[in-house]
Amino acid sequence: MGLFAYLGWKVIPRVKLGPISVSPHGLGIAAGYAAGGSLLARRAERLYGIAREHVWNMLMWAVAGVVIGARLFYVVGHLNLYFGKGASPVDIFKIWQGGIVFYGGVFGGIAAAYPYMRKHHLNFWHVMDAAAPGFPLGLIFGRIGDLIIGDHLGGPTRFFLGWQYKGGELPGCGSTGVCPRFGEVVHQTALYDFINVLILFPVVMLLARKRRPDGWLIMFTATWYGGARFVEDFARTGTATYLGLRGTQWVSIVIIVAGTYYLTRLSRRGTITPPSAPSEEQQDELAPVDMVSEGSPVESSIPKNEQPAPPDSG
Repeated sequence: MGLFAYLGWKVIPRVKLGPISVSPHGLGIAAGYAAGGSLLARRAERLYGIAREHVWNMLMWAVAGVVIGARLFYVVGHLNLYFGKGASPVDIFKIWQGGIVFYGGVFGGIAAAYPYMRKHHLNFWHVMDAAAPGFPLGLIFGRIGDLIIGDHLGGPTRFFLGWQYKGGELPGCGSTGVCPRFGEVVHQTALYDFINVLILFPVVMLLARKRRPDGWLIMFTATWYGGARFVEDFARTGTATYLGLRGTQWVSIVIIVAGTYYLTRLSRRGTITPPSAPSEEQQDELAPVDMVSEGSPVESSIPKNEQPAPPDSG
């Protein structure tokens, strides 16, 4: 047995903060969203000249998409909980009871933020590349919350990173079938994912130091995470399977294929697209305040030696 064979602790489902009680899972998600968003805002402004006000406005729009998407993906993967015998579809809307999926939150957030990008002429790939390191950074905080409450448990195992249940109320025990006995060692997929993103985050930050083609950094991040998540999900239990694979594994396959295809195209092209300067019309949208006051002189972009000579008055 390895050193971590009996890693475990008593789970903490709720934390008292004065008169209120909150879930460490929710606190982890909130902290991760704030940390990832702060990194995105800093990188977007420094690398692409995107005002931080735009980033935070975009992230506010994304919140609704994150919640809806994360819940929708969970429901699709656990249809038996809402449409099975004795189940009630009304429970779909009881999101405070738990049940969200990271992939759904990412896709929902991007979909909700995309109209804002279009309206304010923000380059999609620039925003995504600026956000790339923020995804694993945010997940680090989110997975800490999962570990505290004992979420995402799998079946019994002898794996050296197996997690030993040492008491406490587990989320979803009974509905997902993951109810280990006291002292039993099981797979803890949140722990596996935590280790994965702990490695992924510094790797992405290191790769981000070099200027790369638009879309390269986010697609590398997505492909890495998709591959790791595909393997991790074999240890999960309590979710529906389709042709032998869980829903998140099929999503991982799509991400791996799309990411590999895009990265291959970029490697063959071998070009880097520099950030393009916004037009005068776009500058009004991009800047938090007017960049050029009305009546300001605008110099001609044509070099003086190439400008046409004035007509002969004689």
